Amino acid sequence: MAEGGRCLIGVDVGTTAVKSVAVDECCELLAEARLPLTLFSPSRGIFTHDAGEIRDKVFESLRLVMRNLEKRRVEAVGVTGQSVSLVLLDKSGNPVYPVLSHLDNRADLAAMGLENSLGKMGYIGRKLVGNLAWLKKHEPNVFEKVSKVLDMKEYVGYLLTGRSSVDKLWFMVEDLERLCLDAGINPSLLGEVMSYSDVLGYVDDKAAERAGLKRGVPVVVALGDSLAAMIGSGAVEEGDMVDVAGATEVMAMLVKEKTPHSYPSYISGLNMISISPPLGLIHKWLVEKISPNSDYMAFERLAEDASPGSDGLMFVAQGSKTMKDVEASLVSLSFCHGWNHVARSFFEAVAYELRRVVEIFEQVTKVRRIVSSGGGATRFVTKLKATVVGKPFQIPKIRETAALGAALTAATATGLFKNLAEAASSVKIAETIHGENQPIYDELYRQYLASKNRLGADF
Repeated sequence: MAEGGRCLIGVDVGTTAVKSVAVDECCELLAEARLPLTLFSPSRGIFTHDAGEIRDKVFESLRLVMRNLEKRRVEAVGVTGQSVSLVLLDKSGNPVYPVLSHLDNRADLAAMGLENSLGKMGYIGRKLVGNLAWLKKHEPNVFEKVSKVLDMKEYVGYLLTGRSSVDKLWFMVEDLERLCLDAGINPSLLGEVMSYSDVLGYVDDKAAERAGLKRGVPVVVALGDSLAAMIGSGAVEEGDMVDVAGATEVMAMLVKEKTPHSYPSYISGLNMISISPPLGLIHKWLVEKISPNSDYMAFERLAEDASPGSDGLMFVAQGSKTMKDVEASLVSLSFCHGWNHVARSFFEAVAYELRRVVEIFEQVTKVRRIVSSGGGATRFVTKLKATVVGKPFQIPKIRETAALGAALTAATATGLFKNLAEAASSVKIAETIHGENQPIYDELYRQYLASKNRLGADF
């Protein structure tokens, strides 16, 4: 990418924010925007978004980015997002139901029941086919109006081009067409099967006006946010691991071995294994719902004030392996504990979970390096993770790695890079954070695992 004056834009619609970045031909950040996104949870197990708010935030974030690009030419826009989060549209392209977030588990039990007749389904099949089967049964009047079913990244692609599509990887991994037909769902609702290497379409007149883009800019629907974050973190070799601290803590690694739970990453012929517990939602709940001042930095400062081990208090994260649900327990809580202990014990629990995942991953192959990014990858939290895990953490220059990965995917699809490995190799690391020598965490980690075992469910 030698020619000057060009740039690429990436958009990532996360669980709690819409993020857009613009980078130049050397993968240097030119502009970025991050806008909060409302996650509605009126009762247990229900998590939805408003499609209209997503639309407005996507266009607003693009306008904010475009204001800082002067006369640079936008070569392509890549989009990614939370998955599987279903946007249901009628024939006119209007939403007919709240967006079913990937966290929503109303249909999960029904999906497990479907496996008795449809056969084994993975995460994508359970979420997509399960949700549609649930909607068909419980909201038949709504289901009759559905003309398009889009995952979040495909919805953004639709907003920009007017074309609906479905990720080819889904069909490859889980044979979604067969699952849909067996469940009595028309697979054509999912749109045209497209790959990350295809140009979905071009920015149309309506989107150009709303986003501040020029008409005709190529739009590429990238791989899902976990895979996009691998690219945006510069992961290109076996053993490269990413830790994206968002509403769901994406912990993923590149491996040669194909496992029952791996996905092809399209990077260097490797596969990706990942675990993404919604630990960030616990963080959000602690700070916004019950902490003294609803301020994230103040909550972190409280944690810094407490000593390692939180004076015996242990925060234990629990979850379901089959449903994206999370619960938590405070173990050994006593009258001496204050908010500083609660705050630190939470961050310690996140670090313990990451160490546990590293140990799981290293049953497949050794972790070569860890790249940490996302809104929650602050210096204090990253240093604590490095201390507990016992490995250094690299921090990329551009923290919004999924959005960057989407931009680099678009660059690859339009021929500016030979392949995703070359694109990922352009990512720059800003610094490496090393942990402290605190052997106390080895014993505390063992106690944490014992507490998880006693409490039952696990991710």
